[in-house]
Amino acid sequence: MLQDCLDSDSRFGIVLIKSGDEVGQPAIPHPVGTVAHITQVNEIRGDRFFVAITGERRFKINTITQHRPYITADVSVLPDDDAEEARPQSEDIRQLLNEYLRLITGLQGGWTSEVRTSRDPAVLSYYIAETLLIDLSEKQQLLEQPSVASRLESEAEVLRRDIDQLRQRVAVEMRDRFSRQ
Repeated sequence: MLQDCLDSDSRFGIVLIKSGDEVGQPAIPHPVGTVAHITQVNEIRGDRFFVAITGERRFKINTITQHRPYITADVSVLPDDDAEEARPQSEDIRQLLNEYLRLITGLQGGWTSEVRTSRDPAVLSYYIAETLLIDLSEKQQLLEQPSVASRLESEAEVLRRDIDQLRQRVAVEMRDRFSRQ
């Protein structure tokens, strides 16, 4: 597959498997995935490679055309037409993201200032989904949101929920740290 991608435009689709196994029996993928662009390939050993990719946009599977040696499909790119309308909303969510990242970094013993993120609401929504420490099924739900605005709103709910949990963890750790002194 890697060679096929490199021989064409270095793009391929990534989909979360809904059921079945990645290897062996045909897998049933979720209907929405991400177009990935290969940005770097380094051979590690023999037939093993380090592959760096960047997600570009979402797609919907129309029809699976082949199952072996890997799944190929006829797909439609999903537009993010409402990105400009979501711009005011994205500013508030950027602040939530910064607080979330500060709490996560602090719990790991680090420190961060404001994180630089894209001003493009669609790109921001993908960055947030990638950054969130949530399970893959929850990330899939975010990917399947029908618009940038709805994706950002769902991400804001997750950020608020997780920020509350992270604040509680910080409070417990601080209490424990001071009680040991």
